[in-house]
Amino acid sequence: MTVPGIQEKAIEAVVIMNTAIINLRMYPPTNAMIMKTIDRLHDTLRIIFNEEDTLLLAESERNLLIAGEPLSQKNRQKPQVAIFLMLMINWGIKSIGFKKNLNKSELSLFLETMGKKRDDVKKEKGLDQLVSEGRMPNIEINQKIYVEMGKDREIVAGLDIKDEDIIKFITAEDPDTIPDPEKVKEMAKDPEWVSRIFKSGMHRLVDKDAPLSNAVLSENMIHMLRALEKISDHGEKERLSQLAAKSIADMDADFIAAILTRNMDNLLENRLFDQVVYSIDREKFEHIALKLHQTLDGQGIEGKGFKGEKTEAAQQAYQHLMNTDKGTELQHQIQERHAREKEEKGNKIREIKEKAYDFLNKLSGGLPDEGVAASLPEMIDTLHSEGETETAEFIVERLIGSLQSDHAEIRTAASEALAGILENLSGERQTGTLTRYLDEFLQWLKNETVPTDTCRTICMQLNSLAKSRIRDQRFADSVAILETFQFTSSGKTEKDDRIRSAAADALREIASTDILEILLKEFRSNQGGRRNDAGRNLVLLADDSIKPLLDILQESQDSSERILILNLIPEMGPKVAQAVLEKIEESAPWYYLRNLVRLMGRIGSDAHAKILAPLLMYDDPRVQREAFKSINTIGGAFRGEILLKALSECDDALKVSIATSLGSLKYRDAVKPLLELFKSRTPASAELKADLQEKICLALGSIGDREALPFLTEVSKQSGIFGFGSYHPKVKAAASRAVGMIKSKA
Repeated sequence: MTVPGIQEKAIEAVVIMNTAIINLRMYPPTNAMIMKTIDRLHDTLRIIFNEEDTLLLAESERNLLIAGEPLSQKNRQKPQVAIFLMLMINWGIKSIGFKKNLNKSELSLFLETMGKKRDDVKKEKGLDQLVSEGRMPNIEINQKIYVEMGKDREIVAGLDIKDEDIIKFITAEDPDTIPDPEKVKEMAKDPEWVSRIFKSGMHRLVDKDAPLSNAVLSENMIHMLRALEKISDHGEKERLSQLAAKSIADMDADFIAAILTRNMDNLLENRLFDQVVYSIDREKFEHIALKLHQTLDGQGIEGKGFKGEKTEAAQQAYQHLMNTDKGTELQHQIQERHAREKEEKGNKIREIKEKAYDFLNKLSGGLPDEGVAASLPEMIDTLHSEGETETAEFIVERLIGSLQSDHAEIRTAASEALAGILENLSGERQTGTLTRYLDEFLQWLKNETVPTDTCRTICMQLNSLAKSRIRDQRFADSVAILETFQFTSSGKTEKDDRIRSAAADALREIASTDILEILLKEFRSNQGGRRNDAGRNLVLLADDSIKPLLDILQESQDSSERILILNLIPEMGPKVAQAVLEKIEESAPWYYLRNLVRLMGRIGSDAHAKILAPLLMYDDPRVQREAFKSINTIGGAFRGEILLKALSECDDALKVSIATSLGSLKYRDAVKPLLELFKSRTPASAELKADLQEKICLALGSIGDREALPFLTEVSKQSGIFGFGSYHPKVKAAASRAVGMIKSKA
């Protein structure tokens, strides 16, 4: 067990002793709880005794030493350690030694005594007397330890010798601390002392609150070994090398790889490297060899490649490592493994090809094996990874060809296989495959009538490709995909609802906020010279792009931009009419309202004409005129009814246009209202009145109803009706012309 390991177990024992001492002050030794605590303590000590004959706890300068080594900062701060240390100080105990044959009764008596007041124990029998009487034969109090140094001399190497300065010096913790060289060399004649100093130094280097990197730790350890080598006799260097090799071999492979790259020239008479290699097991050896090889490839032991001298050191370490017996054996194993892997790889590729070609042959003649179909994605991935790209592409190409088969089951099997293959490919390779066979995939989607889950899967894969192209400003390349989704989801062909739904969902997902922002930005700015292509994408995404376009139409201060939108939206067709209608409100600005009405004239239907009818009486004449134009364009059979209803309420200027339209429509229901309008006193302007009367006469002539003949004949006679003055010459001429039109029709 290493020193840190002994200390950890000893600290555990100290914690249990504290608990037992406190409980023994309140309960007798026969109490079940006390006995259970003693059992735990005895078990913990036995673990230590498996490795060590004696556990020595000592006090030195108000610090607890375990196995002759001071505790780490972390362990010193534990409250149980501080309490036990104070107990030792209060009792005047410099050291307590627990021997291997310690039994539970001795432990119980010792802990019960320690729990009493010192003065009370003195009145009865002191602790020293209890020990000397033999009641605790395996516990030693304040004993000095003598170590043989030769035939005729010995030194005290125990509690009163301080090693702290030497440890600080050899670990470079305090390089300015220079112990007395002669004294140190004298002490170094004790192999146990050298061993203890080395273990303490290792403990100091490894057990830090902030662990060191392998590079720093390995450098510090080499420094420590060189410092110890300087104070050690020739005969002790072999022992020190073995000790160091065992400690290094117990550490992880990354650290060992790091330290082997350090300069070990002449260190410990060049024994250390080989002894480390001898001490590590084969699994760790292989790991170290791999790390060193990665270092030479530039990956580095700690994630960074070495350069210059460090690369050379790594090269030397790797060569030295592989020249050992273990290295030679490892090389043979690697060669055998490579040969075996090569053979296995060849067999695997052959098996994959056979299964794939068998699948393709069966696909042409009927239903292929489902098990093989399910494994195709992994097969294709393996072929790519093993450099068999041509074979993988050949299989995919054959599957693509089967998408156009007249047999639904063959198309289904091929599409399922392709969907799985695409899903299993890396992003770049998936994009490449979709791009290469895009036309074939789109044609299949347009023609497919059999609904499967594959339709939705491939739609989403094409969806990702379209979004990628739009983000890359390749707007023209995304059009074909959007057109296919639009066509498939439109219901223009016989499709199962599930296929239409898959295409519609894919189209809707493409129209995300960020995608629309990209398209709208290019459409408005033409920064990349791709306005038309961006506009085409917006048209195909009409369901989602119409609202932001209408918002821009309202907010834009640029007339040319508004014209662009007014020309783009009609390309979307009637399906966006409802979205436009929802924006038509009386509270909207007149210029926005006029543009919305203009749009309805290009995308609306006769049903929408009635909705526009109230705008014929709108406050602003520009909106009225636009509503009149749109109703005339889309009103269909409702035009006459709508216009006639507005005739008596709209502005006088618009009445002129409505009268003309009613005449063009030959709307007979308008005869009486037109006659009444002619006879009315409006409008106030003589010129406008003449224009209106002229258009009424001509409208009546176009309608051709003889009911208007007497009135028109009277107007044509240069005298007014009911004694009023004569009409404007152009009105009389129009009336005369209308009379001729009616008579000719009769």
